[in-house]
Amino acid sequence: MPQTTATPEAHETASRDLEPMFAPRSIAVVGASRRPGSVGYAVMRNLIYGGYTGVVYPVNPKAKSILSLRCVRDLQSIDDEVDLGVIVTPAPTIEGLVCQGADHGIKHFVIISAGFKEVGGEGVRREKSLKALAEERGLSLVGPNCLGIINTSPEIQMNATFATHMPRKGTLGLISQSGALCTAVLDYAQGRGIGFSRFVSFGNKIDVTEIDLLRSLAHDPQTRVILMYVEDISGGQPFIDACHEITRGDNPKPILAIKTGRTSEGAAAAASHTGSLAGSDEVYDAVFSQAGVIRVESVGELFDYAEVFVDPVLPAGRGTAIVTNAGGPGIMATDACIRYGLKIARFQDYTTKSLRFQMPSTGSWKNPVDVIGDAKHDRYRAALDAVTADENVHQIAVIVTPQMMTDVENIAQVIAETKGFCNKPIIGVLMGQVDMLPAVSVLQQHGVPTFTFPEDAMRALSAKARFAEWARRPISKYRRFDVDDQAVETLFAGELKEGRNQLVELQALEAMRHYGFPTVPYALAKTADEAVRVAGEVGYPVVMKISGPKILHKTDVGGVRLNLSSGEDVHEAFEGMIASVMKHMGDEVEIWGVLIQKMMEKGKEIILGMTRDPRFGSLLMFGLGGIYTEALRDVAFRLAPIRENVAAEMVKDIRSYRLLEGVRGEPPSDMKAVAECLLRLSQLVTDHPGIQELDINPLIVYPRGKGAVVADARIILKES
Repeated sequence: MPQTTATPEAHETASRDLEPMFAPRSIAVVGASRRPGSVGYAVMRNLIYGGYTGVVYPVNPKAKSILSLRCVRDLQSIDDEVDLGVIVTPAPTIEGLVCQGADHGIKHFVIISAGFKEVGGEGVRREKSLKALAEERGLSLVGPNCLGIINTSPEIQMNATFATHMPRKGTLGLISQSGALCTAVLDYAQGRGIGFSRFVSFGNKIDVTEIDLLRSLAHDPQTRVILMYVEDISGGQPFIDACHEITRGDNPKPILAIKTGRTSEGAAAAASHTGSLAGSDEVYDAVFSQAGVIRVESVGELFDYAEVFVDPVLPAGRGTAIVTNAGGPGIMATDACIRYGLKIARFQDYTTKSLRFQMPSTGSWKNPVDVIGDAKHDRYRAALDAVTADENVHQIAVIVTPQMMTDVENIAQVIAETKGFCNKPIIGVLMGQVDMLPAVSVLQQHGVPTFTFPEDAMRALSAKARFAEWARRPISKYRRFDVDDQAVETLFAGELKEGRNQLVELQALEAMRHYGFPTVPYALAKTADEAVRVAGEVGYPVVMKISGPKILHKTDVGGVRLNLSSGEDVHEAFEGMIASVMKHMGDEVEIWGVLIQKMMEKGKEIILGMTRDPRFGSLLMFGLGGIYTEALRDVAFRLAPIRENVAAEMVKDIRSYRLLEGVRGEPPSDMKAVAECLLRLSQLVTDHPGIQELDINPLIVYPRGKGAVVADARIILKES
């Protein structure tokens, strides 16, 4: 069928302007308190002693002043415009206070108070009512049940939280659902000398979501890297599109995410293979993969990655050079380099000659470069000058172990100077604690990522290399095909009208055909003589399958015959099949006839599928058929609709991909045909949200250039 490409990004939405929230000229703290230890006191103290450059209005009808600032009785008593309201009063009072604030012209609120959906019951009702108010009045609400927000910009210096400290200024933007985690992260980051640009705890995200905050951080010039802790995300495709904009383009910003709450929400057993294999965590992995978000497993890993990403220089490839003064750590780094998907750079001849001339004979001028244990800063400088100039080297890890001769502070200075002129990522691996403190301080002052062990360093460098590849990749559009969607809609409506939501093979194949899938030649025969005629038309040998609205497990009732090669075989099989089905299911079973299909040549069997996730919608699946599907769970998931390049990525994402590339003399499979089927499946399930689950099993794939065919399919519709 004719094809069209490049449809507009229908899911992209306009960014909300949250800048007045992050850079307010004035703040009203409703619930400000004089009592040390209270949240209202902590917020006031942080604003005042954190150096906030705007005007603060403490709102407390029972106090005359707080921290030497005169209190106002209520919001109406403020005789000036207020950009931001921070509310820390009990939950039952919140809605009325937001109304008062809105009447006074306040459009942005941070609601720190708890007592909403997290407590259930009345809290849920309160939250719904507050959300409706925000929508009705056009307000922006962060929270409730949150820590607050921080902006470290010297022009703002706002700490509207009840955290213990104001973080140091930096280039990391953090958004988090968990307020408690935020306080721990602030303390941890302070210990590692890491600073933030903006910091948001958004709690129950009643109104402002992580998608809004991501877009806001993307527009902030001070934020280079976005860190995110989420327990769920607000919407699959809007999230993907927002992150796609942020992580691609002329100024890509990496997004590093911790996702917790690995629940069974999306993993309930289902009638299809796809439904039984797709769990909540698989959905999030799929969403993050499509969005270009890098998922991490711990706070420590989050900041390991953040350190290398703060340096905006992206590597041109995966070629890695290692310079070390100890053989063992060099081997450890080499192993980790390969394990995490990097490459040990092969030095060019001029690099090797330079190193051989300048390194001691007991050292190594191959990669990793061993400057040996007595190396001082001058030898490190010579090694770094040589490897950084090599075109095959895309990033450098410098390992230093403390030995009697090691002038660690001077070596750190050399590493920092090298970073200054080298337009390649460079990191220091300073193996030790007490003896390395002066060197760590030097590297931190010059913005050089610093690690204690090679494994952590290589894992972080690998993440940066993968992101660089993602950011450079051409942006692909959503592809659409010329299909007969109305015929499919009519087919589905007819089935539902008859009280059937599970489409048998015949109907499912019809839906596939209307969407341009290559299908095995097939036809329905209602008599034995018609079966013989149809078999002759589709071509021997043939497969015969019983067809009827209630016959779902055909093999169990003797409803399948394979490899029939003559009219006599077909005639006999037809009569025997009808008799067998009626014996097992009774004389009243409705039989439409027998589906005759051409017996196709052997090829690789693949399964394509879709299940509708309760939160995100259509989740596509790809994997090898047979034992690979369930026994090994070797499948890949993505959220529909998928961009054109995503289909090819899905195919390469499974562990057994090499079997499709061809092993032991086998020809490579037709990956292009598989990718097109995935794109057609994406369009089918996006166009028809009434599809609950779908399996194409198997899709038979032939050698490159010879295509693929749908041999069997199953569709389950949402019950009306």
